[in-house]
Amino acid sequence: MSMQDSTKLYCSICKRYVKGFKNRSGLQRHETLKHTSYNTLPSHIQPVPDSELSHLKKTIIKELQKRLKNHYTAVGKQVFSIHCSEDAFVGIFKNHITCYSPCGSSYLCSFKGKKAFEKVGKILDDENWGERNYGEGQLSFVHLYMPESENGNYEQNAQNAIKSKKKLLVNGEMTVQWKVTGGKDKENHKFEAGSAQFHFFLNQCQI
Repeated sequence: MSMQDSTKLYCSICKRYVKGFKNRSGLQRHETLKHTSYNTLPSHIQPVPDSELSHLKKTIIKELQKRLKNHYTAVGKQVFSIHCSEDAFVGIFKNHITCYSPCGSSYLCSFKGKKAFEKVGKILDDENWGERNYGEGQLSFVHLYMPESENGNYEQNAQNAIKSKKKLLVNGEMTVQWKVTGGKDKENHKFEAGSAQFHFFLNQCQI
């Protein structure tokens, strides 16, 4: 068996020997291309008390509700982040992680489709997590499902956006990504923390 070069980085997911990578960006690119559906959780994850998970769920709902505004200009893509530990994030979303990157120490979840709203409600222990009622029939909500007729229009809009080089807002899906962010100063002092970033599409209707 070939010996691994100690100066290179190797993929921990690949079962067979593969070439090493000179830097972390090369290894990350390999993971992105070859292991997009890898979601086996790492062994270092520790259990978190239910009280802490419950508090984090309430924090997520509070921050999300703040983005469910009533004005028509608010319709569209929304983003927010909350700081949380890796253990706590996995404690909440462990059964719904679609991709885990050992190299980047990041997790990704995606929610869309007819039952997505209900699924997230069960995860967060709140069936009304993604909607805000302003009275008089005005409702702002997280848009997680598009009927076939709407989806056809969306695809056409996507093609038009590509032609005009405009960025298209993601509709009918919510993604949640956990990763470590931060930096370092000139003395190589690092300042890092884990955070979960939520991307979703806000819509409104009359009920």
